[in-house]
Amino acid sequence: MPIKPKSSKLLKGYTIGLDLGGTKVAAALVDANGKILKESTVKTVPPHLLDSDPKKSNNPSAKDVKAHIAYVVKAMADATEDCASELSKKEKSQIVGLGLASAGPLNIGRGEIVDSSNLKGWKRVPIVNLLRKQAVKRGLTDNIVFQNDAIAASLGEGWIGVAKNKQTYVGVTVGTGIGTGVILNGQPAQSQGMGSEWGHIIADSLNLSKALATPYDREVEGIASGTGLVRRAQSKGLSFTSVHQMAAFARDGDRDAQALFHESAEALAGLFYSLSLGFNPEVFAVSGGMLAVKDLFLPQAIDLYNRAISVKYPSFKKPIKVSKLGVKAGVIGAARLPRLEA
Repeated sequence: MPIKPKSSKLLKGYTIGLDLGGTKVAAALVDANGKILKESTVKTVPPHLLDSDPKKSNNPSAKDVKAHIAYVVKAMADATEDCASELSKKEKSQIVGLGLASAGPLNIGRGEIVDSSNLKGWKRVPIVNLLRKQAVKRGLTDNIVFQNDAIAASLGEGWIGVAKNKQTYVGVTVGTGIGTGVILNGQPAQSQGMGSEWGHIIADSLNLSKALATPYDREVEGIASGTGLVRRAQSKGLSFTSVHQMAAFARDGDRDAQALFHESAEALAGLFYSLSLGFNPEVFAVSGGMLAVKDLFLPQAIDLYNRAISVKYPSFKKPIKVSKLGVKAGVIGAARLPRLEA
């Protein structure tokens, strides 16, 4: 059955969406039609917790992790309060809930981030309860609905984007990580509060037994995400420190940079291929920060996917569209969460 609003009350009022990513927290006050009324953004990692030593940054101390978690929770609460300030006192009473979308892995039922890929050192963090305490303390709603950021982005697309009126579709976010939000027959494809983490499937399993210490490097995310691209570049002895720097070199004809983007296109094509055969979606919606350099990988990925799946499974070939909502898909989808059935 398709997802339906809980009640007529949720067809009105306001919600606030929070999108917790690896580099920033985005918040938005959204009305019942999916229109953003106010936005607020803050960095996920404060300057005083950044470290120039990669080894230390990748293995933060327990003290730094605790400080980081406290900072992020406060930042989300501050952003929520900032968005709510757009409303009058009477209108604030019409806030029906907060939607929190986060990079995974997650346990939705428990409201926990579990062994985060993008937030270093975060093991099992009860993020919903921590945020609820801050929200209640500030006089905001205690209704917080939690979901995988890629699924939230997909729900945003299904609300007012390229997947509107579709029942089975997949959102793929290409950014700091690779997220996938599979909506199957109107419902998120998850079990026991977890799942739909297709960005972490192994894209290269040859000789995997010799690389068990670093399986991430074999995942789609490890090959095609912004983090993965920079990591792979540095492992090859290249001096790239950001995707935008790598993109500038690729556009100027640098073969090493071009080869890395080509590999990311191949990994994404394989992801589209597998998801097509697994779920037969009506459409793919691609969003995320990497769309800023999409000319270097997305057309190639789409072309390769179309050619590969047409060889033997042409009936499974489905359109791949750039998100209508762009980088706002996640926060709009997060804002939709309180309006949907649990």
